[in-house]
Amino acid sequence: MSEPFLPSFLEDVSKKVILEAGKIAMSLKNNITVKYKSENQPVTDVDIKIDNFLKSSFKNTTPNYGWISEETVDDGSRLNSDYFWCVDPIDGTRSYINKKPEYTISVALIKKNEPVFGLILNPETKELFSAVKNKGAFCNEKKIKVNQNIDLYSSIYGISSSEVKKLKKYECFNQDNTIKMGSIAYKIALVAKGTMDVAISFTKKNDWDIAAADLILREAGGYLKNISGNKMIYNSSQMQVDSILASNSILIEKLCTELNECKK
Repeated sequence: MSEPFLPSFLEDVSKKVILEAGKIAMSLKNNITVKYKSENQPVTDVDIKIDNFLKSSFKNTTPNYGWISEETVDDGSRLNSDYFWCVDPIDGTRSYINKKPEYTISVALIKKNEPVFGLILNPETKELFSAVKNKGAFCNEKKIKVNQNIDLYSSIYGISSSEVKKLKKYECFNQDNTIKMGSIAYKIALVAKGTMDVAISFTKKNDWDIAAADLILREAGGYLKNISGNKMIYNSSQMQVDSILASNSILIEKLCTELNECKK
């Protein structure tokens, strides 16, 4: 049986832990070793170091909580506890390798199937996004809120460089309103902050990529769905979704219509 969820206690401790992880990323960024898990999936020794640091820190703080991350084998502990940590030690590893200030460290605490606490840190820009369920979303302790722009053509879209070609067949996207950026977690957090209107991805994402960002976005008044308009379901057997749309409710509805019409 797991200990009760204590947001005030965990917020303070977790923020200190993620800031320390950010220091690791910054201190080692000029001396990294890169390997490939698959042809398009690089991983660095720093991913592993941060993962080990976070796992050790959170296991010490909440020993009865489960754990899953991008860089550890699923041990099933996420299914055997009321709460589990869901972590991406570096989201946007390519950006980290290429020294672009677009990578993040993403930490979510999930209760069964729902994120209840989330942190996203960009060590380069020193932006720390945070949210506790029903308590609002913040960046560096300042409350944030999504934009209310509802026009598809004047909206600012964030998408990864590898996916930007997929936008060409849609009229609402152009080079002036599209920002190419790594880390899906960071793009969603920037939507929550109001820096951009929409974050979009046509490729599969795992729970650890989006769980913290989803909570931060929702607490900032936004929504996260897939391109078919379905909500995220966490802690499934696959722990994966096929696509991502993040924005305010009206833009999400318009984009789902637009994107699905083009499929026909």
